[in-house]
Amino acid sequence: MFRFLGAVFLLAGTTGYSFCFCRDMHERLQCLHEMKRMYELLYSQVGYCLAAFPEACRMVEPYLNAPFSEMLHAVYEEAERNTGKPFPQIWEEQTAAYFPRFPLKREDEALLTELARSLGYADRELQKQAIDERMNTLQGTIQKLETHMAEREKMVMSFGIMGGLLLVIVLI
Repeated sequence: MFRFLGAVFLLAGTTGYSFCFCRDMHERLQCLHEMKRMYELLYSQVGYCLAAFPEACRMVEPYLNAPFSEMLHAVYEEAERNTGKPFPQIWEEQTAAYFPRFPLKREDEALLTELARSLGYADRELQKQAIDERMNTLQGTIQKLETHMAEREKMVMSFGIMGGLLLVIVLI
């Protein structure tokens, strides 16, 4: 009886871990889509409304979901304090502070922080071009993830279930 219960729990645990892994992949993809949306909104504020970046952050903030809206609010608040820090430094500090809240991997951090390196330009065309480059890079990452998502989900679920079955067989 205890062996059977142990086998069921072991199989449920490995299957549950596989489900959690697949859920994390979906959350990462949703976060990347939200980041792309943030860049698109910033692009429109800088390009068409002719807003400065701190003001663009304040204007875009209400249209985004939780970690991004909080980060943009913090960026705007820090820029409004007039501490003498350049805006790219404020952006990098706030993205580093808020990055643990995002369901992203370490390699995705560059997609969020690289924008700051090109924000120091006063020329709106260069700012728009910098945001556009980030959006293109982000779109490539999203497409790559979406094309391999179904394959990875099948593989993870298969390994989870088969690994659990193998452990049950070995332990019984």
